[in-house]
Order: sequence, then C-alpha cells, then structure tokens
Amino acid sequence: MTSDLSHFDEPTERDPKIGRPSLREADVIDVDLLATTWRLFVDQGYSRTTIEAVARHARMSKRTIYQRYSSKDQLVEAAIRDALERWRSHVRASLTNTTSRSEDWLGEFVRRCLEILVSPEGSALMGFLLTEDETFRTIRETVSASVRQSVDVFSVLLAQRTPGLSEKMAEDLSLAVLDLLIGFATRLNALQPHEAMDEIRTRGSRFTAVIRTLVDRQCAQTPA
Repeated sequence: MTSDLSHFDEPTERDPKIGRPSLREADVIDVDLLATTWRLFVDQGYSRTTIEAVARHARMSKRTIYQRYSSKDQLVEAAIRDALERWRSHVRASLTNTTSRSEDWLGEFVRRCLEILVSPEGSALMGFLLTEDETFRTIRETVSASVRQSVDVFSVLLAQRTPGLSEKMAEDLSLAVLDLLIGFATRLNALQPHEAMDEIRTRGSRFTAVIRTLVDRQCAQTPA
C-alpha cells in the first residue's frame, strides 16, 4: 500500500518564453522543482541528487534553479521541508478527523505514522539522517522542527482525550511513543516493502495496545 503523500504529478513540459514568468508560472516552476528534487533524493540519495540531474528531470535550466536556490543544500532542504509539511498535514488530518468518542484514534495515528516511516520516502529520509554528517545540520534542524510540531499536536490530543493526564505527562508520553514508532519502523525498513506493510497490518493493533498500556499505566500513577 502506498501512502497518498508519495504521489507527485509529473512535471509538465513548458513552452519557452521570453521575459520573466508570471506569478502563476513561477508557482508551477517551484512545485515541479521541489517535487523533482524530492523524487531524485528518494530514488538516488543525496550525493546523486545534483543540480544537473534536477534540471534534466524537471526540464528547466540550471540558471532557473539557481535564481531560486543558491546551492544544492538549500534546494534539497526546501524539498525535504515541503515533503515534511505534507506528511505533517496528513498525520494531523488523521487525528483531527476522528471524533473525541472514537476509541481507534490512537490506532489510526500509529498506523499512519508507521506507513509514512516505512514508505520509500520515509525510509530514504531516515537513512539520510542516520548516515550523513554534520555538514547537513540545517536539514537535520528542519526535520527536528517538523518532528517537534507533530509531537506537540499528538500530545495536545492525548491530553484532551485521556482523562487525568497532564499536559507535561502527555508531552513525555508523546516523545516515548515517537521513540517506539521509530524503533519499530527501523526494523520494518529491513524488510521488503510489501512485507513491512503486512507486518503493520498484522502487528499494528498489538503495537497500539502496547502504547495504550503505557498511557493507561502512566495515568494510573498520576496523582489526582
């Protein structure tokens, strides 16, 4: 099963024009440019995502790219930031679209997070963060900020939907849940994609039950 977030429309061929592009054309160029950069990053890794390769696949000149981004690092960072925003919106929608009476909102959150982490996009990004050095601190900070925002959304909902749970404890539990998700996803990423998705389907509910137990136990230990 492929996450909806992994789909990008193919860049469309643009007729050559003289002069500066309109605002609408500039927006189209940026969308195509970031989508192409992200696809190359996922498929080929950071080192092979060159400005030349991006220009060739996006069917635009290197000059057009450099008018928008001064370096490869800046371009890749923008593409990662764009993808992370879509992921975050996807997870946020999965949480806020479930009603407060729903017992399965936690399971839905776990399932969607795992699907993102084991998708080709999530796997590529996790591998990049684990293997690249401090040269890419800005990109790491971009990812960390996105994770922080997702944790904040989850901790607020956890506090709202769990009677007796303080905001501080909800935040601590959210970070613990994130660590569990990343650990499970790291193991799943060693499998073939279809095997990883099968594992999510068969073990996802049990994994969610472990997280629920953690939350319930902490609530029981919290002073009234």
